[in-house]
Amino acid sequence: MREIVVPGERIGVVEEYVGAEGIFEIKGVLYSSHLGLLEKKDLEVNVKPIKRPILPVKPGEIALGEIRSADRSSFNLFLTLLLRPRVSILIPPVHANMPKRGSNIGARPSDIVIVRVESVENGIVTVTMEGAHELGVIRSICESCGSVLDRGVGYTLICRRCGKIYLDKRLSSKYGWNPFKEGLLNVRGGKENPGPFDRKI
Repeated sequence: MREIVVPGERIGVVEEYVGAEGIFEIKGVLYSSHLGLLEKKDLEVNVKPIKRPILPVKPGEIALGEIRSADRSSFNLFLTLLLRPRVSILIPPVHANMPKRGSNIGARPSDIVIVRVESVENGIVTVTMEGAHELGVIRSICESCGSVLDRGVGYTLICRRCGKIYLDKRLSSKYGWNPFKEGLLNVRGGKENPGPFDRKI
């Protein structure tokens, strides 16, 4: 079965299909990464790009992103802002993968992170938090009560509401920084498309 799908189009759920090439998952729902042909064979689904996308990010660039979901081997992110060497809002957000390895392991969905683009190959963007001190989590939410976590000593995060302590995240040297609020950019998400710092938990 073949049909044309667009980036971000809902394909199905993980209970129905196994996503392979050109597919990403958020909270158990499979979406298309490309404009392309949807191929379904048994339980496997693929999206073959009609034309390889020209993505607005390059290896080595530093970006702001939100972790939206995770699977066994990687995190799925939406990159919303390029920070260095150029500043640019990414509209629409760029989907990226972050392998679960090294400094990346302690992250979890809903974290706002500063990452480095490792590679852009065949329409797939791979990022990492490994490297410079600015890379890492800059905003995190308590799993128990939904409050924004405060930074303690070193890499410690503390929930002032329920007292829970987190020790396993790689924190950016800029933890707590909000580029939208502090004037780097004066663009915010609207009500229908809130930015990562505007979204209510």
